[in-house]
Formats: sequence, C-alpha cells, structure tokens
Amino acid sequence: MSANLMSTMYSHKEMPWHKDAYVSQTSIGAVEASSVIESVFFVKRPVIVELNDEFIETDNFAIIRSPIPSDPRERILGFVKNEYNILQPNSICQKFDENVCEPVETLGFLGNGERMFLTWVLPGFNVNGDEVKLFGFVACGYDGKFGASLYIVSVRVVCANTFAMAVNEGERNKNSGQGKIWSGRHNSQNLERDLGIWMEHVQAKAITKSRYIIELFGGMASKRIEDETTLADLLFGIYPDPNPLPIDFPERLRNEKQEKINIVANKAAKDREIISSLFGGQGIAITPDGFGLFNAVTQYENHVRVTKKPSEYSILFGNRATTMARAADVISNWTLKD
Repeated sequence: MSANLMSTMYSHKEMPWHKDAYVSQTSIGAVEASSVIESVFFVKRPVIVELNDEFIETDNFAIIRSPIPSDPRERILGFVKNEYNILQPNSICQKFDENVCEPVETLGFLGNGERMFLTWVLPGFNVNGDEVKLFGFVACGYDGKFGASLYIVSVRVVCANTFAMAVNEGERNKNSGQGKIWSGRHNSQNLERDLGIWMEHVQAKAITKSRYIIELFGGMASKRIEDETTLADLLFGIYPDPNPLPIDFPERLRNEKQEKINIVANKAAKDREIISSLFGGQGIAITPDGFGLFNAVTQYENHVRVTKKPSEYSILFGNRATTMARAADVISNWTLKD
C-alpha cells in the first residue's frame, strides 16, 4: 500500500504507518511545520500552441508546481481558465495560524502536489467514558478539479488513503454542521479570506460547545433522581408525544392524520421505555442522577438506535443533536428547580 506522498509530511508526536514523516514532539503552528518539510508553490502559465507556423497563446492556463529537492523539476498538474486563483500553501498555513491559533496535527502533499492536507485536533470530551476525538481538516487541490474544502472528520489524515477516507466521510454528511463544513472555488477572489474565517468559526464553536458540556454535566451529576414519577416526567419531556389533532380538522382526513400521530406516539413511548430500562440498570456505567439519565439517552441515540449517520458529528454539530440537546435542556432545567 502506497502513501502517495509528494515528499516527507509533518506529523505531531505520532509516526504515521508509512514512516515518511518529520515527527515533532512539541506543538507548533502550520507555518513552522511547513518550514521543516519541502516547501512548494504553484504558478499559472498560459498554454501556447503552434498554429500555422505561429505560436499562439490560448485562453487556457497550466498549473505548474515548483521544483523541490526530492523532485527538482517543474510539474504540470492541470489546466484551468484565467479566472482560476491559486491559493498558495503558505497562505493556508498563515491563515490557519492567524485564525485557529492551535498546533497543527498533520501537514503534507499527495502525488506530485495535486492535493494538500492540513489537520488539527478539535476540542474534545468524553462520552460514556470514551473520548470523542475530532479533527479539523483542510483539503486543497492544485489540479484544477479539486477545490478548497473544510471538514470535521474522525480520521487523522496522513496519506492518500486516509485523505480519501476523510473526504468521503465528509461528503456523506453534507447537512449543515456535519462533515463538510465549507467549500470554496478557486475562481473566488475571497477564497483565502473565507477559509480563514471558517476555520476560526469551527474552532470557536468547538471550544464553546466543549465548555458548555463540561459545565452542564457537572450540574446534572449534582442531583439524584429519587422516584419513578420524576423519571417519567423527565422522559416525557425528552421524548414527548405529538400534539393531538385540533378540533377543527376535516373529518375526511382525520383518520389518516390520526394514524400517523399514533405511529409517532408509539415510537415515543417505546423510546421512553428503552431509556427507562437503560437508566434502571441495563445501561453502561449509569449513575442514579441527571447525568446518568443523560448518559442513558446518549447511549441509546449513539449506540442502540439504528442510524446511517456517524454519531461523532451529531454530538458537536449535526442535526442528530436535536434529541440530546433537548435532553440536556430538560435535565438541566430540572436540576435548577428548588
């Protein structure tokens, strides 16, 4: 299996499987990391053709990679139109350091330089005793086909295969806040600026959410659930029944609509029953307090309920956070009573 690296990559603390990396045991920024591997830049030159014994410039341009010590020749990576703007690697690194202000985790190039990857570790936390580790992932193309994108992934990118895994993971989860967070085209005049702003946004949101969760869990753990009535009330708040049909509703549609409402109500009742069982002893490391009930909900949503979407994103960002966010609100509001 080939790593398909252009040259030695940068890695923070961990040596990748392919062993072709400069590994730093100290935390450094992207600009400094880029200085310890082979630096590269790209230029755009017009494509010239011979026509009727004359050399004519076309409206196409070639993207050319600069020579590097391990490959001291210029390389043509792709062809583009004049409006294509090259987002240079050093600009990406500078924007990362200015806007994220965190150590870079991995940094490198694939192929002859057609793809650049940069990752960093997002603020994490524990869920059910297991650490949730997510990475911010910047992917930029220099072949005229692959644009610039920002993802949140669970894959540490160190080679062509992990790059593809991370991109595919992001592309499968395109809903707002999941997987692919932002993408930009190289014909945008604001590409560099927008990438920096989005990197800052992702980091700030992750920090805010992480701090909120730590404070929230502490409050939940401070109050025990003493009786079945309290448990039932909390569960009904987390998994409520649907609203009944209004009195003024067409009779010809009432049975059809009521059937759908009954299905949702039965599902909510089943959810409450399962959570009650998990909280009552069938769950893993469930404490008899608000935090234990929240853990029962997260165990159910992330490990029991059948879903096609990865749970990692929903905990921090995605649409699947709706139920767990509601559980957090219901339980935290209950802990503030009295």
